Amino acid sequence: MLKVFPSLVLGLALLVLLLANAPARLLLSIVPTDQVILQGLSGTLWNGRAGRSLVASGTDWLHLGATRWELSPLSLLTLSPRIEIASQWGRQTLAADITLHSQTEIELRQVDLLVDAALLRQYLPVGLVGDLSLQFDELLIEDNTLGSAKGRIVWRDGGWISPQGRRLLGSYAIDVASLEAEVVRGEVITLSGDLQASGTIELQQSQYSVDVLLSGQGLDDPQLRQALQLVAIPQNDDFRVKLQGKL
Repeated sequence: MLKVFPSLVLGLALLVLLLANAPARLLLSIVPTDQVILQGLSGTLWNGRAGRSLVASGTDWLHLGATRWELSPLSLLTLSPRIEIASQWGRQTLAADITLHSQTEIELRQVDLLVDAALLRQYLPVGLVGDLSLQFDELLIEDNTLGSAKGRIVWRDGGWISPQGRRLLGSYAIDVASLEAEVVRGEVITLSGDLQASGTIELQQSQYSVDVLLSGQGLDDPQLRQALQLVAIPQNDDFRVKLQGKL
């Protein structure tokens, strides 16, 4: 045993040295290529950079642009890898602290995301303009559904694209919090603008419900009223968006 011990120590030291300098390109054999695309890798597995990165978003790909990450070696000892990432693609930015508890449970903290509202075009019948910012203290994703959340979503300088061009509506926010296990509610509030919005959005696992009242001088625009009829119900001079469904 005394003769073998030095060899074990030397082997362990070499293994640690190799892991410490493991190249970032090793990620290409780890991450699922049908969900993540990484190009132009540099640095190490623990502290690296991708010149270009994309993640799957429904039937399309979301461009993250240049991305850098830091992987905590100590987090591997608990079998819950913790990664700090930051990316930028034009004006779009993302920063988050991600912990992978298992293949079906992902925890995100200190999430700060800024994207163009036009990205929602694939989910809505009208084209949107403005900036969407998401700032969350925590997000828990379990089995591809939102388990819990605490944060705020802001649509700043929001508007829509009419046949005559861009029409501004205002700025709005959704304050998101968990009510109970697997139930997340968002309170919709108006920050500014002629179109007033108030109501709630709830998500329970993959089931969602929306109940938002739209009112104010912004509804004087006949083209907006016509567009809202695709997703809302007239209620006196106002419109109510009331939807239920499954994601």
